[in-house]
Amino acid sequence: MEKLVLIHGALGDPKEFEAIVPSLEKTYEVHSFEIPHHGNYKDSKVPFEINALVIDFLKFLRKIGPSYIYGFSLGGYIAIAAAQIDESNIKGIVTQGTKLDWTVENAKKETATLTVDFLQSQAEGFYNYLVALHGEYLPQLLKKTADFMTLLGENPIVSKESVQNITIPVRFTRGGKDRMVSEAETRVICQAIPNGRYFEVPHMIHPIGFIASKHISRHITVQLNSLNYQWASTPFGEMAYQIIGKIENKSEPVVLFLHEAIGSIGQWQNFPTHLCDELNLPGIVIEFPGYGFSQAEEKTRDANYLHEFALEYLPAFLEAIQLTKPLLIVGHSDGGTNALLYSSKYPSNVKGIITMAAHYINEAQTKAGIQPAIDAWNAGKLKGLEYYHGTKTERLFFAWAKTWLQADFHDWDISKDIKGNTVPALIIQGSEDQYGTDAQVNDIVELLVNAKPYFIPSCGHAPHLEKEEEVIDAVKTFWSVL
Repeated sequence: MEKLVLIHGALGDPKEFEAIVPSLEKTYEVHSFEIPHHGNYKDSKVPFEINALVIDFLKFLRKIGPSYIYGFSLGGYIAIAAAQIDESNIKGIVTQGTKLDWTVENAKKETATLTVDFLQSQAEGFYNYLVALHGEYLPQLLKKTADFMTLLGENPIVSKESVQNITIPVRFTRGGKDRMVSEAETRVICQAIPNGRYFEVPHMIHPIGFIASKHISRHITVQLNSLNYQWASTPFGEMAYQIIGKIENKSEPVVLFLHEAIGSIGQWQNFPTHLCDELNLPGIVIEFPGYGFSQAEEKTRDANYLHEFALEYLPAFLEAIQLTKPLLIVGHSDGGTNALLYSSKYPSNVKGIITMAAHYINEAQTKAGIQPAIDAWNAGKLKGLEYYHGTKTERLFFAWAKTWLQADFHDWDISKDIKGNTVPALIIQGSEDQYGTDAQVNDIVELLVNAKPYFIPSCGHAPHLEKEEEVIDAVKTFWSVL
């Protein structure tokens, strides 16, 4: 199991991670680094000065061994500064809300707020939160932290020059509502690191203690997973992808996962890995332009957008990564439609397709299912999507919702495009899918030459998440006879 080290921020405490550790421990061996003069180390003999903190952290890492690092605020600064000195035990870094532009002037601005009087009068909620963390020690910690920041302002150790030799992947993340850390200062350092990438969550604020633990857990998980992504340059923009297993045997098929209309690599969760393990095949999970960690797309969608994804974007991606192996395509929702279109145009490239909740026509039920999603968006209930798509989220959501409801999509129908497709196909749908009737499955099976229907009882629009085991068993049976 990979190791993960969590580092809290200034005025923070490892206790802030208690609610998210159980979730992270499903994937990582989790450790917390307690910054000297915080928590159980109030009287630490380590000087409260940035160079001393970095040396202390590197000693901590040498005991634990190679690890991924998540650093909140000051924790991110310590992680980056440590990587400048010795990255041998650092596999990758995720920072959140880390202030990187330290000057004398900025330090004065920050330290002016670090008094009990100021916090009580101007930020009572935050003050009460800090009291709960530190109790009677808080006034002393505030003074120590102010002195620390003054020294850091006078002698910052992270700059665009100092980070240029960092080779590990780094994700610099911040909230769009973070008033302590600017996008500009974050991008300056990010762009100086060869494997650095910036990710912004529009609605996220700075204090970690005021962000729902499920959102912090999701944010950390998505960002850590992205440290192993790769990017392909295509004429339509940079596309992110993740390789599962090793692609070696020239004749061995590769499982290609195509996401839904507002999907991403992360939203597949563990299904791709589990399926590839069961099939004993390597896999590739992709994100089209405009999604997740791929390049933003500003193009206005029309009734041909799915044809463009399947017949232009996907071939360009496969060419960019020089993948010529036969494909077993697994597509969810829009991804299922893409699988149908691509395999119809390029049957010799495809060993088989598995679609889940694919659509070939725009049914009345499809359109009816979209309005509740729009209502949920307007009510602020879909903010969690921002942790997967960042600043692309709002545009992406309405690109999907508005396209399926607009007039030129009313009679959308790909029957002629997929009729006579000879590629073996397993057409899966949940019996309670709110976006399509049984006709979607039955008619697709009729249009294709070698397709089988598979309905899953008591299942909605995402069979691979709701009924993972049953889906995997059905795919294994399908694949075993190909």
